[in-house]
Amino acid sequence: MNILDVFFPKRCVACGRIGTYFCDACRVKIRPILDNERICPMCGRSAFGGVTHPNCRTRYGIDGLTSFFHYDGPVRKAVKALKYRYVSDLAKEFVGLIRIPEQVGNDSILVPIPLHGIRYRQRGFNQAEVLGRAVAQRLHIPVRTDILRRARATPPQAEIKKREDRIKNMKNSFSIHNSLFLIHNSRIVLFDDVCTTGATLRNAASALKRAGAHHIWAMTIAR
Repeated sequence: MNILDVFFPKRCVACGRIGTYFCDACRVKIRPILDNERICPMCGRSAFGGVTHPNCRTRYGIDGLTSFFHYDGPVRKAVKALKYRYVSDLAKEFVGLIRIPEQVGNDSILVPIPLHGIRYRQRGFNQAEVLGRAVAQRLHIPVRTDILRRARATPPQAEIKKREDRIKNMKNSFSIHNSLFLIHNSRIVLFDDVCTTGATLRNAASALKRAGAHHIWAMTIAR
């Protein structure tokens, strides 16, 4: 325990109990996504291990998706706490619960989904980057935040209810800053906090592959 824990003790993000960000009672309510519950990132249908279906593969598509937890209960509250309150220590505790996917090699680089500059200045941080850096530390791979950029400001996906509107909202929303790097470092772990329709990940992956990335495995904390 340090001096900050005395004056600003950690509280469970789900129930408020003092001690850790996930108390024992709430930790058991966290539901990992099992291999047989994973989905194809292109069509959203069941796909063992999250590998993209052969008939869903495209030149600029995602090769697979790993989401670690169901987006409900303590996980939902934790993601929102990190997104809107910047509880940075929570990212490390969160990531300590994940099981490392076999599909990620040590020759990969992690690229977090970026915020548009306007939203970044409003919030002061990018939650996908905060979580992504903690994940990359577990995976022993580097993080690059200078490659993928938001080409335009878009309304938050969480505010858009219809699936087709979410897909339209993300169209052509990313650009590439350093394409030469991608040609020589073509295995990417594309990271975001939550996957809902997958539109954000698919559009970001398309931009990366058009710029030279060869293999893209998407990864999110929750779905």
